Amino acid sequence: MKKKMIFFDIDGTLLNDEKKFLPSTKKALEQLKERGHEVVIATGRNLFLAQSIIDELEFDNYIICNGAAGYFRNKLVFENKLDQNELKRLVEISDKHNHDVIYESADKLKRRSKDNNIRMINAMKSVGSSPPPHDRDYHLTNPIYQSLIFYTDEEKNAYENGQFPKFKFIRWHANGVDIVPHDGSKAHTVLDFAKQQGFAIEDTIAFGDGLNDLEMLTEVGVGVAMGNALEVVKLKADKITKNCNEDGIYLALQELGLIQ
Repeated sequence: MKKKMIFFDIDGTLLNDEKKFLPSTKKALEQLKERGHEVVIATGRNLFLAQSIIDELEFDNYIICNGAAGYFRNKLVFENKLDQNELKRLVEISDKHNHDVIYESADKLKRRSKDNNIRMINAMKSVGSSPPPHDRDYHLTNPIYQSLIFYTDEEKNAYENGQFPKFKFIRWHANGVDIVPHDGSKAHTVLDFAKQQGFAIEDTIAFGDGLNDLEMLTEVGVGVAMGNALEVVKLKADKITKNCNEDGIYLALQELGLIQ
């Protein structure tokens, strides 16, 4: 069997609605590894938020911060940081609009505001986390791979009308938006990983459910949308499997002939 490189989102994909992984998912991953396939996490989380999943499911390869950093065999092999001057300018505007910001380095999260805004609380709760410690100027002395900003879709014009050409804005919650480099995405880093390790595009597979997975699912050889994925994601995927609570990963890999 030809070896594949297979990428997995975390929330809503590897994890179910209770933020736990199914026994069938772990079994599927073990079988893939036994058969010599490369398995890779591809998440919007940073390393701090992803580490417990990486450890529990025994991943050696992981792409974090929506593609801004990538680790192969636990070594950093790809990075794409946010432009510091552009981030300074964005923070100034967010302060004027009272929109909280979280800075993400590879292994830390820091929030700009001292106060815990309800938007931030609810958005972070949706990924099983809580607002991080306060460090107003963390972005001035640390490399930032991704930032989170908390505003509604109705407020997006303050940021998303071309004011920040070096950034891309990806909504992941009604109140939460990822800020990544304009040329950064899970898809970009997924393709870089495959190229570095000698995998042809047709030998890549990706699983996901959200808007930040959309490009990745369309660029790989086979894009698999979870049954709980957004409709726009399902429409663009090559294959739709059961949802994250119903053995979706295991069943799809069986149908693809990669596991028993």
